[in-house]
Amino acid sequence: MDNVVNIISYVLIFISAGALFYVYRLRGKLVEQMNLRDEVILKKESELKELRLLAAGVTHEINNAMSIILGRSEQLIRKNEDPLLEKALTSIRTTSDRIVESVKGLRQFIYPDTREVEEYIHLSVLMDDVLKLAGQRLKNHGIVLRQKGMEHKVIKGKKSQLEQLIINLLNQSVERLDGLEEKWIQLVSVEENGKINIYFSDFSSNVGDKITCKQFGEILEKNHGHLTINQNNLVLELPKPDMSRYHS
Repeated sequence: MDNVVNIISYVLIFISAGALFYVYRLRGKLVEQMNLRDEVILKKESELKELRLLAAGVTHEINNAMSIILGRSEQLIRKNEDPLLEKALTSIRTTSDRIVESVKGLRQFIYPDTREVEEYIHLSVLMDDVLKLAGQRLKNHGIVLRQKGMEHKVIKGKKSQLEQLIINLLNQSVERLDGLEEKWIQLVSVEENGKINIYFSDFSSNVGDKITCKQFGEILEKNHGHLTINQNNLVLELPKPDMSRYHS
């Protein structure tokens, strides 16, 4: 009887050991598969991020060109008195508007959250993100970007739209500085009358050329902003949020 009990005990121990070994092997395979899956996900996320950055660069280049064309055509339409030329200029403006609308579809890929909401944004962080998208173009053109007063300021708005607006304004300066001896753009942020104002200027001393508020009307309206166009500078006015709510 004791021998039978011993045999049964040994069998149970063997079965238990085998089961434990199987579970251990199975766990190892599951961990390996999970690690492999995580690597694939990380790789895909990295590739998607790079693709979005590339798409963002293309989008901003198209928007920049369209902003110049729209601004110039608006100026020519106002000055023109030739009916035939007015028809051609109106066609250019209409086509440009259609291209801008088409580019919005690409923006949905870059910023997939179509329900983008207003948020509190540190101005210095916003500018850092702008430079990630536009910095290389400035370097390629040998342009120095000077920034003053960006620290310790918070604005409220839709981040991706404000990035696009600032990049488009910078691209306007890039076009104006082409061929000039000195190449610099300066952005100075000042708190005035309960607003955060960002002053844009560059070496060309002709910042207001070929720019109209209509070019940026939609973004300005959605972010409660205002753009003042002077000959020597642009003033981007953005609302300063209630900081008591921000800290709470």
